Amino acid sequence: MKSKKQLKKQMENKTVLIWKMGIASALSWEIAKLAGSNHPYLAPISVILCLQTTIDRSIRFSYHRMAGTVIGIIVVVLLEPYLKVNGWTIGGLILIGCFIAKWLKREESAIHQAALTVLLVFVLGHKSGEYPIDRFRDTLIGAIAAVIIQMIFHPPNYSQQAFKKSIECSTAMTKSFTNIAQWIDGGLARPEETEIQNLLKKLEQELQLCKFVLKDAKESLKYNFFAHKSQSEVKECEQRIMKLSKGLLYLKHVVDTCMAWSKTESITTRDRTACANQLTILAPLFSRESEDKLQGNLLTLSIPTELDKQQYIISLYHQTFLLIEKIKKEV
Repeated sequence: MKSKKQLKKQMENKTVLIWKMGIASALSWEIAKLAGSNHPYLAPISVILCLQTTIDRSIRFSYHRMAGTVIGIIVVVLLEPYLKVNGWTIGGLILIGCFIAKWLKREESAIHQAALTVLLVFVLGHKSGEYPIDRFRDTLIGAIAAVIIQMIFHPPNYSQQAFKKSIECSTAMTKSFTNIAQWIDGGLARPEETEIQNLLKKLEQELQLCKFVLKDAKESLKYNFFAHKSQSEVKECEQRIMKLSKGLLYLKHVVDTCMAWSKTESITTRDRTACANQLTILAPLFSRESEDKLQGNLLTLSIPTELDKQQYIISLYHQTFLLIEKIKKEV
């Protein structure tokens, strides 16, 4: 469930987007008219399409829209004099335009724009010889207007959302360490195994969502000239997520090891207490204030001296064993 703050923020973002569309559409229409266009509506269409989530995405979409538009116009201008407007010629020109975009290694959005341009220029170009020129000029005007409005009018910045999400994920990770420690110390109860596995899955999903939000935050700072202070915030968030990923991987290994160990009925109360204590000591490392807790002896688990030289082969054996067991279950 989304919090009230998150829902409020989403509504604010939508409001800003609506204002941007209205202002940029009006400006692009008037600029297109001043430039002599007979089809000024093409500029606002570009504005609406090119206004993406971040400035970087708006620029990339604008670039691909222009690339597709140029390809489509060239194809139609070269072949239109020899063709009549019907379904077969339209389909053929779209195939040619799209394959040229593919051959030029353009992205999928450019292929879509090439197909759309071929269709409109070929059909409307027969009625108005100025349409191809208007199409190119107005598309460019709309794309530039969209990007400029994104840059100067409340540019998107998702660093705060990413920071808050990473803090939430840190809290969840710390609690997971504590909960799993209690489960191990309590005897590794079989009925609770499913609950522990679900806990890890939920934690993994939260971490994956956190990575997506971080990606949006990093993209939102590209070409954002008013967000210099957010750079350090995003960097801190990125470092935290990397640490959380390592923590999740460690927790998975601990749970798998303890479950396999428990099935052999060779794990003792002392062993379980030692594992639980180790998790309890590590739990604070994943809190926001972990920098103050990176002192002292964090490794409390120990192995017999005679096994010291064999610890790596034993670890490798166990991880290989767990991998094979997981694969067997999936077959």
